[in-house]
Amino acid sequence: MVVMWIVIGVVVAIAALLTVLEVQNRRRAKRLAHLEPVDPTLGARSLADAEAAHSMTEGLAKSAHPGITGAIGGLAGS
Repeated sequence: MVVMWIVIGVVVAIAALLTVLEVQNRRRAKRLAHLEPVDPTLGARSLADAEAAHSMTEGLAKSAHPGITGAIGGLAGS
């Protein structure tokens, strides 16, 4: 009998969680409804720009500190 009550409690908890998440999703959708649709190419272009900036920064950091290899901090040649 105890097992049945535990199962019922778990099912009720999952149903409550799903209800709360759905309510939050609808509220967020209402708040963002006034925004215009986003162009998917804009996101891809932004990601490519961010990756290019990251690799440039990483390259500059490695050329400025040639003795440091990665996060280990070991010396080159050792």
